[in-house]
Amino acid sequence: MLSKTYFSTIKLITTLIILVVIGSCSRDIDDLELATFPTDGEVFIDAFSGGLQYAAFSGSKVTAFDVDTDVSYQGTASMKFAVPDVGDPDGAYAGGAFFVEGGRDLSGYDALTFWAKASRSATIDVVGFGNDLGELNYVVSATNVAVNSNWKKIIIPIPDPSKLTQEKGMFYYSEGPENGTGYTFWIDEVKFEKLGTLGNYRPSIVGGQTVAAQSFIGATTNVSPLELTVDLGNGTDQTVNPAPAYFNFTSSDTNVVTVDELGVVTPLAQGTATITATLGDNDAAGSLTLNVTGQFVPAPTPTQAAGNVISIFSDAYQNIPVDYYNGFWGGSTTQGTNDLTINGDNLISYTDLNYVGIQFIQNVSTIDISNMTHFHLDFQPREEIQAGDFLTIRIIDVGADDQFNTGDESTGEVTINSDMMNGEWYSLDIPISDLSGLNSKSNLAQIAIVSDATISDIFVDNIYFYNDNTGGGGGGSPTTAAPTPTQADSDVISIYSDAYTNVADTDFNPNWGQATVVTETSVEGNNTLLYTGLNYQGVALANSTDVSGMTHLHLDYWTDNSNTLNAYLISSGPVEVAKALSVPTSGWASIDIPLTDFDPVDLADIIQFKFDGNGNIYIDNIYFYNDNAGGGGSEPTTAAPTPTHDAADVISVFSDVYSNINVADFNPNWGQSGTATQISIAGNNTLKYENFNYQGTQFDANEDLSTMEFIHIDMWTEDATDVKFTPISASTGELLVGLTPITSGQWVSYDIPLSDFTGMSFNDIMQLKFDGQGGTTPSNIWLDNIYFYKTSGGGGGTEPTTAAPTPTHDAADVISVFSDVYSNINVADFNPNWGQSGTATQVSIAGDNTLKYENFNYQGTQFDANEDLSTMEFIHIDMWTADA
Repeated sequence: MLSKTYFSTIKLITTLIILVVIGSCSRDIDDLELATFPTDGEVFIDAFSGGLQYAAFSGSKVTAFDVDTDVSYQGTASMKFAVPDVGDPDGAYAGGAFFVEGGRDLSGYDALTFWAKASRSATIDVVGFGNDLGELNYVVSATNVAVNSNWKKIIIPIPDPSKLTQEKGMFYYSEGPENGTGYTFWIDEVKFEKLGTLGNYRPSIVGGQTVAAQSFIGATTNVSPLELTVDLGNGTDQTVNPAPAYFNFTSSDTNVVTVDELGVVTPLAQGTATITATLGDNDAAGSLTLNVTGQFVPAPTPTQAAGNVISIFSDAYQNIPVDYYNGFWGGSTTQGTNDLTINGDNLISYTDLNYVGIQFIQNVSTIDISNMTHFHLDFQPREEIQAGDFLTIRIIDVGADDQFNTGDESTGEVTINSDMMNGEWYSLDIPISDLSGLNSKSNLAQIAIVSDATISDIFVDNIYFYNDNTGGGGGGSPTTAAPTPTQADSDVISIYSDAYTNVADTDFNPNWGQATVVTETSVEGNNTLLYTGLNYQGVALANSTDVSGMTHLHLDYWTDNSNTLNAYLISSGPVEVAKALSVPTSGWASIDIPLTDFDPVDLADIIQFKFDGNGNIYIDNIYFYNDNAGGGGSEPTTAAPTPTHDAADVISVFSDVYSNINVADFNPNWGQSGTATQISIAGNNTLKYENFNYQGTQFDANEDLSTMEFIHIDMWTEDATDVKFTPISASTGELLVGLTPITSGQWVSYDIPLSDFTGMSFNDIMQLKFDGQGGTTPSNIWLDNIYFYKTSGGGGGTEPTTAAPTPTHDAADVISVFSDVYSNINVADFNPNWGQSGTATQVSIAGDNTLKYENFNYQGTQFDANEDLSTMEFIHIDMWTADA
């Protein structure tokens, strides 16, 4: 097998903890002068310099950094960094940034310097400056910095000091365990200096090489790598990685290719253009010449259901975390990038390929493909193919110990040497059973792509494992959504369900070291959790939740390949109790577990859930409910449903979602028995009619509602049995229409056609009235989202003014002909000459590409090639017309 060497990437990551110092001042505007910033170059000299703050990177061990008063290069203290071992539950690595809020003027310095030592010989992944937790414009980093048990001075040159007139990022670092174990390193005397000894600045782009490549219109990519090598004046060189903003990029033909200040290259038209750069007064070695050949044809869109897939790299699925896509192991010459984007399609481009590795062992341990049947990969050669050329795909398992070079590794491989052509996509679907050397399938760590070095440039897309045994027992997926819950909102505390308002900020994939891959998939338009390759999985609530007023926990789950599944409820301590669930299921299984079954878990202090077992599990409708509520309580505890009508089609009287018309009085004195007040329910303003027999709403002025088609009302009541409603016209009066049905203890939405108010004029509506005198009075009702709306998409005009509804089907289940939401098949002609009377053109409606058939009698669409739609079940079309 290929031996493993450590490969790292710079982690520019969001923070977990930020300690913020805020100051403020004011002055007369007449005294304003051009702002200047402190020129203090000290970062850490026995203590933090003024205003310095620290932020730990997301996923790092938050406690990795400390101030050590026992060890220092000189003075009384140093910065101490404790790198964790592999598998440390508190964080996978040590990393963070030191920054100041207002910024400093560092233009008078030429380097960041510090002294470093370690508890043993090691190489620190990344150290540098410019990481300000913001735009990261002027980041500079040194990688694989060697340290040992002796103090050593590290010098990081500033590429162009004139850029740093307001720099916030003073120092940052990132380091992971080496050979599976952590260690400690110390850094001291951190400061920006004017050394005056630096010289012979040698910037480079694309490795200093003269690189020529084919490209396509819209195929944006980055100029990389970017490097700067500087003579430190002591007989040694230092190479650093500057941010693109230090460079000035130039295109030889901006009509063909443009390049922006961040080094993003965008081909615009067929032709050839060369990208070069300077850094300060120095020309950068290397150039990138692009031959733009025209439009790009993407790889075929995958059709496997997301529930049957473990994806490594694909826009069609949620990918597992990957350490890197371009492992250069033991002499590999390959150059690779996974930031090539062509018209929104992300690709991997490998150049100078002899072999390259994709590794995922560090971020997700290893992956289990024992339930998968095939490995899929799409590739496209980017050069002419010679006789005897081949590609070999290797799948590498490291064995049960999740460690390399321990004697239990195994490798399966397949070689492809059939006819291949330059510029053509080839889809590989390799049966796992063909990987005969793969003794284990539970601890995959790497995928390697090997060539004879003649096929040296390729595009790669859609790398995933999948299960093709969808008939029952091999990891299929449900075709129907979980049952819709029927419990009243007021009786429920929901964790995960489309039917209710869920507890906020729940983490459905906390980092507990699990091998499970968690995704959210859509089943018949219903959001559903999918656990692929389950060993165990947690659900962490943002805050302790009191469910002591509930009686049951409800779960819906589906699996056809699990033989063990347990659900746990966890309170602080932790105290946890498991409930065994019956698997595999026959369709969706719904279970209502009495909360007494989880004794002694503290129901007033629920913090987490846990599932363990095996297989692929779909889960929906996780909620607690009270089965002894007897009618849903005396008032609502959840807000009314959120409206979804387009604001452009609405005239709103009372709703937090829309801008409301001016209302003079929601409680006019009409002799009614009760009162109308506005209250908050789950943060949502709501009208409460207490002791209700009838109630009015007085507009500030007459409203013209003649372009509207419906009145919408949301109502909740426990005791009302008859409620009617009417708008009141200044010219034609009122006509009461009943709100039916009335369901006790839950929100009910009513949409009444205005045509039901027979004979009423809607161009002069001055009031609204609700009447409850036909039932048992007085009663209590709650109202929200009272608004008039239309559905015509343009108010009866001759063309639409709003875009068609956004589709919600999963892209993996779709073959699209025309939609901005999906990748479309190739269409040769939307307006073929079939003798029709009109024309088909593409127009933009509210920013959405739309087909317009003008003077329509019939119209055709001609595909570029025959399409196999035999796996599809429906055709979807959105249409608008004023006269057809």
